[in-house]
Amino acid sequence: MEQLFGKYSGMVITFVIWIAVFYFLLIQPNKKKQKKQQEMLDSIKEGTEVLTIGGIKGTVVSVLGDYVEIRVDKGVKLTFRKSAISTVLQ
Repeated sequence: MEQLFGKYSGMVITFVIWIAVFYFLLIQPNKKKQKKQQEMLDSIKEGTEVLTIGGIKGTVVSVLGDYVEIRVDKGVKLTFRKSAISTVLQ
C-alpha cells in the first residue's frame, strides 16, 4: 500500500494543484462577474437610462418581472428581457 501511495502521490498532488489553479483563474472570477451583473439587473427601475446588448440606448418606462419596457424616442417603446441589458448608464 505504501508503495502505491509513494508511486502516485506526486501525480495526485499535481492534479490537485491544477484544479486549484483552474478554480482561482477561471471559475471564481466568472462567478464574481455574474454576481455583479445580477446586482445591476436587479437595480433597474423606472427612469433608469440603459444600454442593451444590441446597442440601443433608452430609458426604462416599466419593469415587468423578467422584462423591461424601454422608451427609445417619443412614442417608441421596446420590450426587452432584463438579460438583454448590458449597462446601466445612470
